[in-house]
Amino acid sequence: MKNCLNQNERRFSRRLELHLPILILNLKVESKNISSTGVYFETTIDNSPLFQPGKKVNLKIVANTSLSMLPSKTVKLTGNGEIIRNTILSDSHHAKKLGIALRFEKKLEILV
Repeated sequence: MKNCLNQNERRFSRRLELHLPILILNLKVESKNISSTGVYFETTIDNSPLFQPGKKVNLKIVANTSLSMLPSKTVKLTGNGEIIRNTILSDSHHAKKLGIALRFEKKLEILV
C-alpha cells in the first residue's frame, strides 16, 4: 500500500494504492487507488460508452481484512458515485485501456 499524494496535486483527500475488486455496471474491475472521496480504476477501451463523465453508477467494493491474531474477514462497501473523468491509456503492448475516476456521492455503506 503506497500513499499517492504529492505536492503538485489538488486532491482533497489522501489516496492509497490498493488493488480491490469492484463490481460496477455488471463489470468486474480492480481499483488502482482509492480514497475516502473516490476511486480510480481501469477497464478495456470497449467499455468507454458505459463510463462517460457525469454518469451516475452503483458500485460494490470487496476488501479482505486480516489482522494478526484475528481471522480474516471480507468486508463489502456499497454506494453510488459519479464518473468525473475517463482517460485513454496505452500500455507497453500498445493495447488501449480506459482510466476512470469516480467520485463517491456520499460515504460508502459497509456490509460485513
